[in-house]
Amino acid sequence: MNCKNERLFFALALDQPAENRQAFRHLCHFSSQLPEGGRRVPNRNLHLTLAFLGQVTLEQKSLLINLTKQISVNSFTLHCSLLRYWKRSKILWLGSEEAPPQLYLLADELKSAAQTVGLEQDERDYIPHITLKKQFPRRPDPMPQSPQLSFHFQHFGLYISEPCQTTHGSGVQYRCLQQWPLR
Repeated sequence: MNCKNERLFFALALDQPAENRQAFRHLCHFSSQLPEGGRRVPNRNLHLTLAFLGQVTLEQKSLLINLTKQISVNSFTLHCSLLRYWKRSKILWLGSEEAPPQLYLLADELKSAAQTVGLEQDERDYIPHITLKKQFPRRPDPMPQSPQLSFHFQHFGLYISEPCQTTHGSGVQYRCLQQWPLR
């Protein structure tokens, strides 16, 4: 019996559907122009996390997939215009002044599904964000001007974090295992 755990999370892809590709290109360019320091998230890994699951067994994954099939949330658009820094986690991120209620509903439903299969979930309020840089030593001063980007979401997915080699050494790549449509 294979007892291998996988590091999983639910997320929204930023480069899908096709109407998001221009905004995604702008985001990638903006990210490449951020101040030196920290570790830039590779373009292929940029996403908006809905629920971090951590180490998941194959049994939990199967149960989670079945629960996720029952989730029904309308598609939505997220307007991102706020560049922020979290001192505690040392990340530079892009977020929204006001996220649509469908996004919060989807995140809550996925968090509930994760708890149902025995996966611990963060008790803090969900803050939708796109991590651009990790291990960033301090808040940039001055803070760069944020782009005005809009992303329309019609699907969400279950992703796996897999180790990989990069030009800078070891890293991770995110791969979508399964997607579900939004209404």
